[in-house]
Amino acid sequence: MSDNISQKSPAGSGSNWDQLFECALVEHDPVAREHLLQNANDAIMDRIEDCLDTVSGRESRMMLAALNTISELQRVVKADDLHHPGPAQSFGHPA
Repeated sequence: MSDNISQKSPAGSGSNWDQLFECALVEHDPVAREHLLQNANDAIMDRIEDCLDTVSGRESRMMLAALNTISELQRVVKADDLHHPGPAQSFGHPA
């Protein structure tokens, strides 16, 4: 799944930040997830820069929540890496 969205959409494509963010949240591969989280973060920042004055209040709140979530996920992964060196842990559990 992550290959499809990242090939179709460059990281700087702010109009699809929500799709990039959703793909990052469901990605099971830790390396791919980190790449998708960074792409989503970059896309959100691009969207903010391009449309700061015209973005709706709803989208603005969604982007802020997504940025906070990305930041927290990256913080958790870094903290986990410090406590458990080796292969990265994946979030959640298998379905």
